[in-house]
Amino acid sequence: MRTVDDIERELRAYRPASAASLRLPTSFVWPRYEGQSVGNLGATVAQTLGATLPDVLPPLVPPALQGLTDGVKRVVLLVMDGLGWLQLQRVMARHEGLVFHRLAETGRLRPITTTFLSTTNSVLSTIWTGRPPVAHGLLGFELYLREWMMAVEAITFSSPFEPFSNTLGRWGHDPETFLPVPALGQLLDAQNITSVAVIHKQFTTTPLSRMHFRGALEVRGHAEASDFWLSLRRSLQHHRGKRLLLSGYWSVVDSLAHKFGPGDETGEAEVWTMATAMEELFLNRLPEKDRAGTLLLMTADHGLIAASRPATVVYAEHPALRDMLWMPPIGEGRVPFFYVRRGCYAGAWDYLHEHFGEQFAFYSREQVLDSGLLGPGAVYAEVPFRLGDIIGIAKGGGGFVRTNEDLDRLAGRHGGLSPEEMLVPFLAVRLDAL
Repeated sequence: MRTVDDIERELRAYRPASAASLRLPTSFVWPRYEGQSVGNLGATVAQTLGATLPDVLPPLVPPALQGLTDGVKRVVLLVMDGLGWLQLQRVMARHEGLVFHRLAETGRLRPITTTFLSTTNSVLSTIWTGRPPVAHGLLGFELYLREWMMAVEAITFSSPFEPFSNTLGRWGHDPETFLPVPALGQLLDAQNITSVAVIHKQFTTTPLSRMHFRGALEVRGHAEASDFWLSLRRSLQHHRGKRLLLSGYWSVVDSLAHKFGPGDETGEAEVWTMATAMEELFLNRLPEKDRAGTLLLMTADHGLIAASRPATVVYAEHPALRDMLWMPPIGEGRVPFFYVRRGCYAGAWDYLHEHFGEQFAFYSREQVLDSGLLGPGAVYAEVPFRLGDIIGIAKGGGGFVRTNEDLDRLAGRHGGLSPEEMLVPFLAVRLDAL
């Protein structure tokens, strides 16, 4: 029987045949769309609840849930933003009384991968549609949308120069028709399965939430940590007797890691606090009738890597590169998309490799799409336009920023293929076994 360490080693080492042309650095972790990634959760939830989903990624490989799904009528799916597998392992090693030890002994705790790019809006879009990024088209934090003739911050769909201001919303952008594929809630609702989401009140009406929770019966907004766990418990009680997907999203681990770095004491304190609240306010107070037939799943959208100032490139300091591009790099700081002016491709390619080849691996749009790095299947028509002509992927802790003022803005970053970013936890436990 494979151990958790065996699974982690295999995830780190795996390369599909389609990746051969990329010559990826050995440290990069490949997203396991075929059954060992967060992208497989949609089909897993549906299968567990007795539903079938068309044209989605397959469910998780059988060992992930073997012996845990018989008689399950309700699934609680928790997504802890930014809680990487390596960070969770560090915290658990330092806190032997953490509830995750007990949950792992009763159920199962193992690493899986996230998807690429390892960034929230893209990964959550894969979780809540069951489709890979190549199919849903929401690839990164910043995207060029040719239909709007502009680059946008793709969480609230705003100008990058006025982020989180809902620019496109004021101009008539409709989030509920933006993704070209249905949401998990819609697919489950058509099969008489109720879905309810619990997220922070500031996110309940954002464009991203409106995309992801189409078909949900309810999106409940919470205010603080206590309210989060109480809302989850009360939602289980309120929908007792139904086939149910209850999801919860917690963003604080990610926020602290961006500000202080993923190795900072604040992150450890937050994981401990979150685990304690989960145990005391949710698990320990659930009555037996709400535990019956209920499966708890917990994962993360990505982890984070500590930002390296020396390895970070400042775009403003490279006017020769600027003159070969028709707009500054977008996408992610860890995975910049370069849009090259006509006739300048060879020059831009050579410049990037000569000046930044130590910090980044660079690939053409065609290489990325052909490799399956964005997932299997047909390519959504807008994806090539949103991906750029050349794609960089940071090798270490570096990134691409636009100005010197951006150098110290984030102490922790994500988006790339490092183990810190790509490996995330998958916890599965029957609540009626606790």
